Amino acid sequence: MRVFLNAIIIQILLSAYIYWRGWQALPDKKYIKIPYAAIYIIELIVYFLGFFSSGGGVLPFDALHDFAWVGTTWMIFIIYMSGLLLIYDLFKYIDRKKKIFPVSIDLRSKKSRLIYFVSCLVIVISSMLYGNYRFYHPIVTEMDLTVEKHSPKVKNLRIVVATDVHAGYLIDKEIISMYVDKIMEQKPDIILLVGDVIDYDLKSLQEQHMETEFLRLKAPYGVYASTGNHEYIATYEGEDEAKISWLSEKAGMTVLRDTTLLIDSAFYLVGREDDMCESRKSLPEIMKGVDKQLPIIVMNHEPHHLHEEMEAGADIALYGHTHNGQFFPVNTIMKVSSMIYNTGLISEQMKLRSMYEIPFGYKKKGDTHVYVSSGLGLAGPQYRIGTISEIVVLNVNFNK
Repeated sequence: MRVFLNAIIIQILLSAYIYWRGWQALPDKKYIKIPYAAIYIIELIVYFLGFFSSGGGVLPFDALHDFAWVGTTWMIFIIYMSGLLLIYDLFKYIDRKKKIFPVSIDLRSKKSRLIYFVSCLVIVISSMLYGNYRFYHPIVTEMDLTVEKHSPKVKNLRIVVATDVHAGYLIDKEIISMYVDKIMEQKPDIILLVGDVIDYDLKSLQEQHMETEFLRLKAPYGVYASTGNHEYIATYEGEDEAKISWLSEKAGMTVLRDTTLLIDSAFYLVGREDDMCESRKSLPEIMKGVDKQLPIIVMNHEPHHLHEEMEAGADIALYGHTHNGQFFPVNTIMKVSSMIYNTGLISEQMKLRSMYEIPFGYKKKGDTHVYVSSGLGLAGPQYRIGTISEIVVLNVNFNK
């Protein structure tokens, strides 16, 4: 609840700041300022209606979907707009103290404010339109990997990986249908969904009969899922287990929860519980009795301790969770944090949860092929600004 209250306070403060700066910049015309004020009033009403009615079952799904979209879109808008306007105010303050601009440039004039405010609107709206396009057009990242092990029955394996689908009110049935189509277009031998298949609550999936889309996922060696942190987010007691049960009983997936599975006597698939699971087992405990002469693929949602998979003898380790920051500048912050962490100056015990050895992409760690996906869906705003939505296709050759 504290997190949500903080979100409301930030929403109100940033909206008020942008509103006031726009009001100062715009011409003093009623036909301009009245619609301008109305936009802010309507947005706040929609935001609070969606916020306070989302968990009560008061509003129908379509209304909640629209309110969630407006609220999260506005959140991205105010983050970017307030950032750009703060830059203006900072330079205005410096210029007042140090006179860094020529006399011809007066940052306190109404004309300068108007030009800058309109320019900010153009930049932010253009970036958001592009980011929304990137979200609705996932790319396929295809890689060829060689595992130096003998598999008696399978020589080549086409693995299709999707992480962070986040099915729910925002990633609705229509979007899931598009995801399923795109996954099946890749002609997978096996499909792996590495955590956060469900967003926040189960009700939104049940109302849309989302299982009809997930049941279209088919592959010769099966469809498998591991848990993510969102599977353990519950709005009522027991919802986390209900969400995981829904994936296996309704959506037709085999959910591997700290489980090792030998597939066709040819290779092992290991699914780890998310870090949020209190009974999570260690990887050596899960892999007890595994024949390490055969190829081993591990699904582990959060990429915090990559050395565990490497030390356990995994040949391929698949992760998600980070979204690669989802939008600029978070992706850049994560990249810099990764560089700092990889210097070795910060110990594993001292690192922040937001620090990752690999926030996104591929790395060969020992004999282990590691891939951290940027994710297919999103948690919250449907914008990929500086990042991608992706499906990962691994063409694996078992060769010894």
